[in-house]
Amino acid sequence: MSRNGGTRTRAVKRPVVVLVGEDSNDRRCLRTLLEEHCPDMRGRLVEINPSMKFWAAGNERLDERVDRLRKLVNARAAREGAEVACVFVHEDLDRADSSEYPVLRERVEKAMNKALGSAHYVLAVWETEAWLLLFPDALAAFVANWQLPARYRGRDTGRLSDPKRILMNEVSRSGRRYRESDAPEIFEKAREMRLLAHPVGSNRSWTQLCGDATRCCSEHLRQPAHP
Repeated sequence: MSRNGGTRTRAVKRPVVVLVGEDSNDRRCLRTLLEEHCPDMRGRLVEINPSMKFWAAGNERLDERVDRLRKLVNARAAREGAEVACVFVHEDLDRADSSEYPVLRERVEKAMNKALGSAHYVLAVWETEAWLLLFPDALAAFVANWQLPARYRGRDTGRLSDPKRILMNEVSRSGRRYRESDAPEIFEKAREMRLLAHPVGSNRSWTQLCGDATRCCSEHLRQPAHP
């Protein structure tokens, strides 16, 4: 009870979504994509950069790294005075998609969920640039002379070898060369053009990310607040 005889209610901390990425370009890409799939995340996304690799770590080292990640995530939430709704951890696989991919991803995500409660491991195959190849019209709109060769349209881009090389040596062979720092701007262009819901081709890690963003949104950000 309050001093005035009323019932005292406990302040509800706002939920935040923590982004973890290898560099600022990856985090900017992830921010754009998450906000597109879940507008409720706008204003709730915070970032950390722990500079840790996960999928190639042995079991003992993986547990150590996930525990360190847990501490960093909790510290970031404490700085915000917030509760953690979800954590999205991005890492490039640096190899093409295969039957090994779900085993690697699920092993790490299981460890992260055990430590963090609601974690989504965004393991991009081959790398984030493979997602860019799903949006040839955005590439052409970003730089007028860029063009995705027909043999890459409508493909499973996760199974293409070295998508960054394709962007640098084939897509951008006319005009200026593709740079890693272009990736966030290209995704912004795709969002402006309303293309992100209509990829040309497929990529298992892209589909996983879209599903995870929707899941976090519906299960952890749209629940009614409790006193």
